[in-house]
Amino acid sequence: VIWKLVQCSRSKREKASRVHEVIVFNELGEICAAAHMRNNGIGSQKPHMSPCCNAHCSLRNVAKLAEQIDRAVYSIDLAIFTFSSLSLADALKRALQRGVIIRIISDGEMVYCTGSQITMLAQLGVPVRVPITTNLMHNKFCIIDGVERVEEIRLLRKLKWMRPCYSIVISGSLNWTAQGLGGNWENCIITADEKLTATFQAEFQRMWRSFGKTEASRIQPK
Repeated sequence: VIWKLVQCSRSKREKASRVHEVIVFNELGEICAAAHMRNNGIGSQKPHMSPCCNAHCSLRNVAKLAEQIDRAVYSIDLAIFTFSSLSLADALKRALQRGVIIRIISDGEMVYCTGSQITMLAQLGVPVRVPITTNLMHNKFCIIDGVERVEEIRLLRKLKWMRPCYSIVISGSLNWTAQGLGGNWENCIITADEKLTATFQAEFQRMWRSFGKTEASRIQPK
């Protein structure tokens, strides 16, 4: 009984600490950019930063997204229209090095744009699927350690014990680009809400199966 009470208390504390946050990108996000360039070096793409008094700081907002990617244990499923951010691409590369399984769905045209980080990730072995249609794959969401996906990985690897993890979804108007992260008016929600993460995971799974014959193999190294 005591152990059950301890587990219940621990579960409540963990749920209370899980993220539910709205990130807003606006015209005030870059007023501290010059100071960060001086501190970190011109051209630095580091997601971390020194303390900043700007509540709207774009660098801080990017670091919040990278932080969620860095806590991925088993899976990252990303549906994104366009992706050129070096900082977030670096966070995904770190996830790959930890053994996290990444899948990407993107728009068939935007995958091949100059500066696309999807090309680089595909060359590292990340599977990429695109729809063959004139309609846009305009989604911008990322599920980290989705329950359905983690269970799929557990069965695939025949694991009896899984490391602790919980689901996060990142979604909003934001494309993962320099313009989106530091120039546009955008919004991004990060939440551990179980119903929302399950809904986004189910839609990703549906699209992944639907686009099964459209693997973007052209971007793999020849």
